[in-house]
Amino acid sequence: MDKHLRNIWSASAELEMIQFQTDQAHEHLVQALCEAMAAQISPAAVATAANMSLSELFDTLRRPRTTMPDRAQTRSHP
Repeated sequence: MDKHLRNIWSASAELEMIQFQTDQAHEHLVQALCEAMAAQISPAAVATAANMSLSELFDTLRRPRTTMPDRAQTRSHP
């Protein structure tokens, strides 16, 4: 495989992994936010703990949750 194509493949794979990790971290954050809100912790305290404004907190909670892609379905590279 050409060196340039290998570099592209490597960078693309790295970006895909970072995006997957970011999605996972976001899901964990949303879960923690939901659990705190269900435990009757004030929205102001939850937002402060998450380093968010109240509007960011509520926007995050309103946003549809992502679904984790099945890793077996992700494309493979030569």
